[in-house]
Amino acid sequence: MEYIKRRDLEYILNKYHDTEKPFNPLNRFVRNDNIFSPDTGISGDEIKKEVLRQAEENTSDPLPIRKARALEYVLKNTRVSCDSRDIFPAVNAIDRPLGELISAQKRDVFLNTVPEVEKKRASLERLGAVTVWPDFDHSVPNWERVFSLGFEGLLRESEAKRHSRTLTEEEDSFFEGIKITYEAILNLIDRLALLADRTDGSARMALALKSIRHAPPKSFYEALLTSYLYFIISEHIEGLQVRSLGNFDKLFYPYYKSDLGHGVSEEQIREDLAYYLLQFAAIGNYWNQPVYLGGEYKDGKSVINELSYLFLDVYDKMSIYSPKIQIKVSKSTPRELILSALDMIRRGHSSIVFVSDRTVREALMRIGCTEDEAREADIKGCYEYSPKESFGTGMNYFNLLKPLEYALHGGCDGVTGEFSGESSPPLEYYTDFDLLYNEYKRQLGRLIDVTVEVVNGFENYLVRINQQSMLSATFESSIAKARDAIHGGSRSNGSLILYGFLADISDSLAMIKKYVYERRELTLTELVGMLDKNFEGSELFRKRLLSDRDKYGNNRPLPDEIAVDIAEFATARVVGRSNASERSGRWNCGFHVARMSYTQGKKTAASANGRRLGEELSKNISASMGQNREGATAAILSATKIDATSFASDACLDLGLLPSAVKGEDGLLAMYGLLATFIKRGGHAMHINVFDAETLRDAQAYPEKYQDLQIRVCGWNVLWNNINKEEQDGFIRQAEALL
Repeated sequence: MEYIKRRDLEYILNKYHDTEKPFNPLNRFVRNDNIFSPDTGISGDEIKKEVLRQAEENTSDPLPIRKARALEYVLKNTRVSCDSRDIFPAVNAIDRPLGELISAQKRDVFLNTVPEVEKKRASLERLGAVTVWPDFDHSVPNWERVFSLGFEGLLRESEAKRHSRTLTEEEDSFFEGIKITYEAILNLIDRLALLADRTDGSARMALALKSIRHAPPKSFYEALLTSYLYFIISEHIEGLQVRSLGNFDKLFYPYYKSDLGHGVSEEQIREDLAYYLLQFAAIGNYWNQPVYLGGEYKDGKSVINELSYLFLDVYDKMSIYSPKIQIKVSKSTPRELILSALDMIRRGHSSIVFVSDRTVREALMRIGCTEDEAREADIKGCYEYSPKESFGTGMNYFNLLKPLEYALHGGCDGVTGEFSGESSPPLEYYTDFDLLYNEYKRQLGRLIDVTVEVVNGFENYLVRINQQSMLSATFESSIAKARDAIHGGSRSNGSLILYGFLADISDSLAMIKKYVYERRELTLTELVGMLDKNFEGSELFRKRLLSDRDKYGNNRPLPDEIAVDIAEFATARVVGRSNASERSGRWNCGFHVARMSYTQGKKTAASANGRRLGEELSKNISASMGQNREGATAAILSATKIDATSFASDACLDLGLLPSAVKGEDGLLAMYGLLATFIKRGGHAMHINVFDAETLRDAQAYPEKYQDLQIRVCGWNVLWNNINKEEQDGFIRQAEALL
């Protein structure tokens, strides 16, 4: 791996993982105790026990203080390590040591405070209709303030605000939580600096730690170190995911230029960047760590600069897939930069996604953001976005197929037969397609309302589950309001419904309309009978449904019109509604599924598009696996019929291309043309897999030959060998459809 010394590579990859423990691709972060000296702290298991014991003893403390004290204990007692083989320290807390404390507080809220809400939530999730949970997975600190103030500066500012006016007891507890948290962080940095001083070969790290302990970062390396420490403390100790490392080329450019001006070589900057990126690759979180490039300044000039190209070049030569990269594409984004990224993708770096700056801006301005707020919005998570200083929550994944099951089964679930809560007419009632379609939308609207009701029922209590002192200090708005970032302290406090499987519901309704009501080849009762038997005895007809070309993603009027209408209906039903009163925000929606294609797919009945009970469902706003038979342009035309500015969240197209179609200069220009078309037509986000079925089948048969083969799953990358056969088969079907 270029830029990384061989001995260093082995150390860094192993410092986050115990190689003697079984590999788990869904949670790879397992601390390797062998690299830590016991005299630097106590074991992770001991820490976890003591955190719980202290929490039980100190129940009278205000919650922000109790959580901050727990963090303080961890940072004071966790084992740490500095080593000449790395320029970043290691902190050996058991992964997410506050997790059980947070879980206990969550159980208390759901079981004791809102038990009726919990009953509804559990039922929706058990049946695969809506997966609902308290979301602490989509935060982005205000990185500009982290860098401009530093850890000590954030503490000083908070304390100054605290003592500038008379506070309520709750407000004072808020500030005290920040004080305890940031003093604990500073003490940890002191510990690390002292250890680095005593470690041969770590003098540079020691100097940098001492510097950022007392002042904002002044060099490129110090900025990287600040970013790394904030991430590792927040995500893997404090218990809040950091869903973006920020607008990297904008944030780090001043440090890059300053270093060059002070005689630091570009080669040194490249090496420091490589060691920084390797930390996230080594941690190996399944969902990958996001970072984004690009965007525009107020004068219309592109944010893209020489650091952007350097970043991509270093990343390319490292052959890693985390962090994952989002590129914010604006009118001014240099063509050369986009072509470089596309070339990386066709060579196997599929962990790059393109996000339309124009679409993001228009969507945010439609919900009341100023032009400046929309232009400076963060790209985060997989390809979501939000204004600065937001704590938006995606509290649920919504199965768009379930309301059709209800409409076809008298209001009951199509798998278990359980009553959904709202009756539907008998099948004989649906004498024409419109009657069925209207009933589907009625059940859809009701399920949306239930979802909003359930989430609103517990969102007021998020601050009782997982207080956010560390994040709140980075939000100017939270400090000004003296309120936790998750409890109305953010500038934006929205909630999202994440709609899934638009292609499957559109295709299913299209097939019903075509075969039942237009061609009259069978009755609706006969079709539902086939579905209830999981197509047993009806395999030939199932194959006809599967092979029918009137499927979403192929620029066909019938399914595309249904998809657009459902998207408009579902969007209008939720966008702008008030969320929980204490958060004082609004609801919005997006079309994002993560792993629900498999999780909810297992609980979803056979569907009229030919899919069997339990099989995977479609991803994002893409065609169902194996159904995009008319090529990439048709997929783009279908996807961009949906108005991605009518809701302020993600609508990503997962595009598959054959290696033969992207070869040479013509192939690269063809990729550029597809992306340009997608953005011109108002698309939101697009990522690309370049593969062919023959290669994937060979990789499935001979995994040892394909150790480095990457695949874009939904909003993140994994190694082909780390996904199961069911998922591999789905990608093979997708590749076969490209032929």
